[in-house]
Amino acid sequence: MRLFLTKRGEYGIRLLIHLAQQPRDRRMTAGELAEVCEIPAGNVPTIVNILSRAGILVCSPGRGGGCTLAREPSDIAMLETVVALEGPFELTRCVLDSRRCFGRDPECAVHNAWTAGRDAAIDALGRTTLADAVARQREIERQAKRRARSATR
Repeated sequence: MRLFLTKRGEYGIRLLIHLAQQPRDRRMTAGELAEVCEIPAGNVPTIVNILSRAGILVCSPGRGGGCTLAREPSDIAMLETVVALEGPFELTRCVLDSRRCFGRDPECAVHNAWTAGRDAAIDALGRTTLADAVARQREIERQAKRRARSATR
């Protein structure tokens, strides 16, 4: 079993964390975002389009255009961003037997546990905001700097 984001999800969250650390009136172009977020330039237009359609980003074309967050980071749930980038959290097939579960009786032996795990992930992402992710990113960066200083002593 794999539980991870696609590159689109990873890049999108990286981009949002960066934008959340910018002044609210700062617009960044796709090229700037690609460079500072270390995202392949060809991926950025698709990602910003998805996030813009989801109401997470506001993007303006042309000279002086670019993207910025549509709302405060504290008003953007990570669940909203993950669903926009990756699609809904769906159990599309039974864990043990593709002929069972999902409207069939009886469900498989691990159906309830699998559903509870999915629900816990949804709940955790729903409670975590972009502001929380930014705070955690800053803490990670502080810890990395402390480790680097300790290593050079």
